[in-house]
Amino acid sequence: MTLFVAFGLPGTMFSWGTAALEAIACEIYGDCNTVKVETLPQLQDAWRNRTSEAMIITSHYPDQELCAFLMRSKAPYLVFTENVMDSLNWLAKTTGTTDIPLVRAMSASLACISQIRTHPSILAVQRQKMGPVQIHRILGHFCRTLGINLSKEGIIRCLEKLGTDFSGPAPDLSRIPTFEVSAKKLDPHYLPPGTELKAISPEIRAIALDVLRPLDGSIMRTPITNVTWPLQTFLLADKAGANIVSEIKLVGRARCVVYGPYFHLPPGEWTARFSMRIDNEIYGQIFTIEIHNSELLSKIRIRPSQTGSFVAQAQFQIERAKEPIEVRLFTESGAIEGSIAHWSVELIPEESLPAQRFGDTGNYFENERALSPSERFKSKENQPADAQ
Repeated sequence: MTLFVAFGLPGTMFSWGTAALEAIACEIYGDCNTVKVETLPQLQDAWRNRTSEAMIITSHYPDQELCAFLMRSKAPYLVFTENVMDSLNWLAKTTGTTDIPLVRAMSASLACISQIRTHPSILAVQRQKMGPVQIHRILGHFCRTLGINLSKEGIIRCLEKLGTDFSGPAPDLSRIPTFEVSAKKLDPHYLPPGTELKAISPEIRAIALDVLRPLDGSIMRTPITNVTWPLQTFLLADKAGANIVSEIKLVGRARCVVYGPYFHLPPGEWTARFSMRIDNEIYGQIFTIEIHNSELLSKIRIRPSQTGSFVAQAQFQIERAKEPIEVRLFTESGAIEGSIAHWSVELIPEESLPAQRFGDTGNYFENERALSPSERFKSKENQPADAQ
């Protein structure tokens, strides 16, 4: 029994790569089972119910347990990637989703796949590099990585399954298409690299660039850069989860005023840098900011002393990339006036932080340990720092 494992962002590269693996496996074993999984129990069920000597396991969103299990093996795994905006376009075209949930899904895939980035035998197949390459060379690379030997006739049959036309006179290399030509034949949702899908608005595209582009390196062994979650990605608690389009009104009782955005981050240590601008006097209002996934990750309290722009930071750790992250902004007392004119969050991975950054809190906030739900707002000794 042979198991092939392929991870990848949703997109043309993944679609074509899976088809190529199926062609190779069927040539060797006569048949194969291809199963998409996200969890270890799903992998175990697929293995028990297999009907072929070859199985291809694929995943866009592997969870922590599945990745930990696969990391124990030294077998080579394939990871199919492409420009994150091309992947976004492909996912929009296949699902019909063109708003914020599309960006959330892409952030989940990037974060989840990053969990296997340190595996010693990863073969990263990047569409940006494959485009002009003839597909027999790509198949050869797959076979060498996987330790598979195909006969000349077997290679020809694989190439024919991938869109090569050898009819007519004796076949020669000039008939073998490049990756992009082959992918266009096989993928019904194919879009050329760099296409801007009109169904995705410029606003959503700008958000995707802020949220997703910095995570491109999370799959490869390159540094992750700072991620920005802009104002428009958060939701207003007072308006049944409507997106924020202007200032955030604070008038009313003590409450949660802002929450979201339910994006994902790769595992590791992170610093969240909160930026807000207050244009109207709020007379000593205290704000609490919490960071959650399935548990409370961090909590800080802020008391601005005047109007203007303020920055606060909180440190937290991500262990389960598949869990979306929610930030909550609370007021701790009622207000008869006041508003927040600007709000955004910058996420900084530990690897990009200069020494001492974690301790550089200034006098804008007090960083508290993660509290259980029953402990929130009950600690009298934890007083917020005055913002200058």
